[in-house]
Amino acid sequence: MRSQHRPAWLLLLAALAAGCGKTGQSEHEGPTTTSTGGSGAGTGTGTGTGGSSSGGGAGGTADVPLKCDDPHPGPAPLSRLTSAELNRSVLARIPAATPSQALPWLPDASDAPYSNVSAVLAEQIHHLAHEVALLLTDASAGVTAFDGCDVATDGEATCRDQFVTRFLERAYRRPVTDEDHTEMNEVFATGQQLGGDFKSGARAVIEVALQNPDFVYLLELGSAETKGDAVALTGFETAARLAYFLTGGPPDEALFAAAKDGAFSANELQAQARRLIGSGPNRALVVEYYKRLFNLGPREAFPDLGYTNEIAKLADEETSRFIEDVTFDGAGTFSALISQPSTWVNEPLARFYGYTGVTGDAFQKVQLDPKQRLGLFTQASFLRSFSRSTHPVQRSVTILRKVLCYDTPLPPPDVIAAVVVPETPPQATMRQALTTATEAPTCQTCHRDINPVGFAFEHYDAVGKWRDLENGVAIDSTGELYQTDAKGPFADAPELLARIADSADAKKCLVGHWLGQAYRRDPAPEDACSKAELSKAFLESDGKVVELLAALAKSDNFRYRLKSELAP
Repeated sequence: MRSQHRPAWLLLLAALAAGCGKTGQSEHEGPTTTSTGGSGAGTGTGTGTGGSSSGGGAGGTADVPLKCDDPHPGPAPLSRLTSAELNRSVLARIPAATPSQALPWLPDASDAPYSNVSAVLAEQIHHLAHEVALLLTDASAGVTAFDGCDVATDGEATCRDQFVTRFLERAYRRPVTDEDHTEMNEVFATGQQLGGDFKSGARAVIEVALQNPDFVYLLELGSAETKGDAVALTGFETAARLAYFLTGGPPDEALFAAAKDGAFSANELQAQARRLIGSGPNRALVVEYYKRLFNLGPREAFPDLGYTNEIAKLADEETSRFIEDVTFDGAGTFSALISQPSTWVNEPLARFYGYTGVTGDAFQKVQLDPKQRLGLFTQASFLRSFSRSTHPVQRSVTILRKVLCYDTPLPPPDVIAAVVVPETPPQATMRQALTTATEAPTCQTCHRDINPVGFAFEHYDAVGKWRDLENGVAIDSTGELYQTDAKGPFADAPELLARIADSADAKKCLVGHWLGQAYRRDPAPEDACSKAELSKAFLESDGKVVELLAALAKSDNFRYRLKSELAP
């Protein structure tokens, strides 16, 4: 029987609770080949560019060394550019002086690098390519894609060949082949015949090239160099992989020029990566990746709770500034991301949190009381619930899955249907209500791990404000983490986060996330050697994220692919 006092969200919590309990080492685990328990993999996330799943990496394995002497790339499925990457790739082909604000840019959604192109996306790409072609060949704009060649003096054939070579080389991110020239000369001729002039031919080439698979996808056929089942990528293929990972766009002039010298060495790649990582626009990609990974950002406003649309935007800005500051200008470590007692606020946001001494609309860095707030996960962008309840399960599952890579699978439908939620008294605290709702042995299979982590954050209300009481009852935020090397008792969220900040398992978990982002796919068993090397380098650098990105850039997946994946 339903209780009139039972909150509606308890039905969802019970559904999440029942049937859980599958744990165990992920197949993506790094340096070992046998498992004796421990934590599983994290769940999928959106990537940068958009959408790879994390390969977890919490501990609990017996160390059985792998043979990692030869190149050991993992799978390299066909990967198309995301909408954001396509936009940046198009923008890179437009001269800076050309007005492009009115172009129909693709919706900058967090789509994943899937190999499919939907009918809607295909139409959007076609429309964008058409408008770009018109823009680049519009004499009134004062800029043409083939500027520098005088048709009257040099002849149409010379200017056509120069234009086709120059435009396709950068659009396709590789040298232009004879086959490319033959195909595009035919396109040019058709466009010129239909439009009646040279510009019409150029317009046709631009429009066709920007819809070509060579532009829309990262096509990688490799070189003639093989080592076992590994085939070396060309310098241009490697440059494209690196550029889209670290910049979200095509190779810049320096990287493209370096690719002309042939395949990159590991050290050359790392040097290029360090150059690209430090630039301002590229910092934003790191920020956006973390926000997608941990599901951070503005949510529905609750003005009566002080969480207005303005505060939601300011809290999002706080998170962006904090991640960039910690990663690039501060300690640069995973530990600082989790536990640094500082943040960025302006006067309205400080007033929302209850901080004093902050005036004006400009954001400024402030020090926090480490007994109440520290790191990324005590900010409103994370704490803001999807409803007026604090949802400890939601908060806990994010920490367990995304930060510690401890698996909390969803229950099967038949188990959900069988759940009976016990009645809870009116005015119960969230802790009391959730404890009652999940006290059955079936629920405890999962909620023994889930509940305590969620209760740690109960000092923060549904919009992230600090509170000492709930319904007149003192908040109880104590608990114990039972899994990973961070396990142990804690008094509250700051103590829990301090444990996680020192966790090697959490650092290995982050390696798995970034590996998936860099390789544009889910981590795979073939990545074991790469993950082991990356985890070692990351731990030896004291968890510096920039060092992890640089190490990823020189890993085998940026220089090789599996020969067995290529058509014979």
